Amino acid sequence: SSGINAEYGSVEDNFMKAFCSRQYLTRKDFDRIFAHYDTDSTGYLDKEEVMALLNDILKYHESSDAHIPVPVLKEVYKEVMKACDTNNSNTIQKCELALLLTSV
Repeated sequence: SSGINAEYGSVEDNFMKAFCSRQYLTRKDFDRIFAHYDTDSTGYLDKEEVMALLNDILKYHESSDAHIPVPVLKEVYKEVMKACDTNNSNTIQKCELALLLTSV
């Protein structure tokens, strides 16, 4: 059951590492983050893509190379979707990404 986030890489590979320490993000930063996690180029982040993003953010804040436990990741995902999925699409649109990034 640890397979869900085993492929998301270590902190050294963490795409969000460059962004988490900044005081603010530019429009270009948002676009780069969104494009990086929208791996299938659908124009929205589905559950797996949101989980990958959250995993990277949580690993950065934990300053740990260890995998975030799946139950923790699922709980954070549920809370984030409740707060950020404003159109109840079960996905994160680009316009909802700002809410997500400021809520974790």
